[in-house]
Parts: sequence; structure tokens; C-alpha cells
Amino acid sequence: MESQPNHFGGARATKQLGKTVAKVMLGTVLLYYVLHSQMIDFRTLGPVLLSPRTLALSLSFLAFSALACAFRWYLLATAQGLAVSFRTMFELTMIGNFFNTFLPGSVGGDLIKAWYIANHASQNKTRAIFTVILDRIIGLAVIVFYSAFSLLFFTEILHGDHRLKVIGLSVWSFTLVSGVAGFVFFSPVLWKQKWFSDLVAKMEQVGRLGKVVQAAVLYRHRLGTIIKATFLSSFSALGITTLYILHGHTLGISLPLARYFFVVPVGLVASAIPLLPGGIGVGQVAFFSLFRLVGETPEHGATLCTLLQLHSIFFNCAGFIFYLKYKHKSQAYTVPV
Repeated sequence: MESQPNHFGGARATKQLGKTVAKVMLGTVLLYYVLHSQMIDFRTLGPVLLSPRTLALSLSFLAFSALACAFRWYLLATAQGLAVSFRTMFELTMIGNFFNTFLPGSVGGDLIKAWYIANHASQNKTRAIFTVILDRIIGLAVIVFYSAFSLLFFTEILHGDHRLKVIGLSVWSFTLVSGVAGFVFFSPVLWKQKWFSDLVAKMEQVGRLGKVVQAAVLYRHRLGTIIKATFLSSFSALGITTLYILHGHTLGISLPLARYFFVVPVGLVASAIPLLPGGIGVGQVAFFSLFRLVGETPEHGATLCTLLQLHSIFFNCAGFIFYLKYKHKSQAYTVPV
């Protein structure tokens, strides 16, 4: 009887390992395809990549984005009553960025951030982890909202390609559903209904799910915090998109300004698919395809994406300094790598 848990635990571990290996293999094949098909113009990329001006510009915008994201997370955490400082949240954000460089996709670092903040707030682990989840949701939602808003200025391109139409409808649908869900969540009308309040009360009593519901419900009385977090996400997304525009100009890309606000957000969301670290491979294919769909030279998209990815990797490696700090600070904070 005692061997069953080990058996099932081993089966789960084997299954998870199989998924990871499959993702890495698929990502490797995708990366080989990107390089073999010459999506990236390395002759154009080389001089720009090593330019001190271009690198300094990237590091400045990436630092601004990291600060905005750290402050956004800090607001969400303090709203939960967690005793954390902005400095701590910035350091953990940088650690998360560092692990994003080595873990599949651009959300792998969130797992590390959740692990650290849960240990930091040992008495409120569920609330601490929920702040990481909500922080990611708000960040991704705002990026999609940017794309949805920009589409309003050039809806004519959606009629030229059914794939663009699918993307556009998906972006608008997500924005509509998110907007309605947010309105319902903060509207007092639904919460005044006895059946709904009774349902929430019952859910709050269901083990771990109850703790998650309690953490979510707490934000109903923190509308100001959510608005501030959304604005910070908007500034961060605006900064990253602006960086793409500036580097696109340096590379000689003639993509209209408004279309950057459609292509970049969609490309960044696609890059979050967890195959290879940092979205490498996936990002190139996404930007190559999106640039082609909007009538721009597709190689420009993959080259621009590669430039930003390499600069981001360089910036994110600074998080290793903070990781060493936490690793030596306490054995409880050590993450095996």
C-alpha cells in the first residue's frame, strides 16, 4: 500500500519530464527551421546589435519596464497585506527575468517568483502566489488591449487575409470578455444578490480553492490598486513597443506606427509559448509571420525580434546578481538549478 504514492509520484514526474523533453525538441526543431530558412538578416543585425547607442537605449527601456512591473507587483502584494518592500519586489522581479532567460517561454520566471514570495510570506503563501498570477494576468491583458485598440485604426487590413481576421477577432473577443468580467467583478449589483454571495461564501470554505477565492475577493475592495497596476502595465507595454519602433527605424523598417501596436503585442504574447528559453524560435516565427501578414518584409520582423531578445537576455542576466544575494542570504531561499 505504501508503494502506491511513490508509483503515482514517479509516474507524474516521468510524464512531466516527457512533456519538457517534447517541448525542448519541438523548440529545437523550430529554431533549426528559423536558422535554416534564413528568417534573420544577420548582416543587418550584427552592426546594430553591437552598437553602444542601441544597447544603451535597450537597457534604459528594459530597466524602466522592470521598475514598472516591480512596482505593479508591489502594489498587488501590499493590497493583500503582505509585508514586502519595493526593493524586495524589484529584486525578485529581476530574479524572475533572469530565469526567464533559461526556462522555456517568457513565464517560466513567474514560477521562481512565486516560490520566493511564498517563502517570504510563509504565513500567507496562497495570497503571495496569487499576486504573481494576477500580476501576470494584468500584464498580458494590457498587452492584448493595446493590440485591440490599435486595430481600430486600420480595420481594412483584416479584410485582406482570413488569418489576420482570426487574430483580430480573437484579440477583440478577449478584450470584450476581460472587460465584462472586470465590470461584473467590481460592480456591486451582482454582489448584492444573495445567491451569488452565498456561492462565494461556500467556495471560500473549500480548502485551497477557498484561499484562492479569498485572495481574489479581497481585490474587490481594491479597485484603485487594480487601476494603478493597469496603468503601470500600460506604461511598461508602451515603453517596450516604443523600443521596437526605435530599433525598427534603426534597421530601416518602414512599418506604419499604428501597426507596431498591433504586431508587437501579438508577437510578445506568442513568444510566451513555453518551448525554448526566452521565447527564442517562437518569437522569430511569430514576428516573421505577422510582418508578412501586414505587408512588411517578413525578415525584418524576425531580425527585429532577435535584436530585442538578445538585448533582453543581456539585461536579464543582471538578475543573477540578485539570485546570488538571496541564495547566500538564507538556505531556505535557494533554488536548485
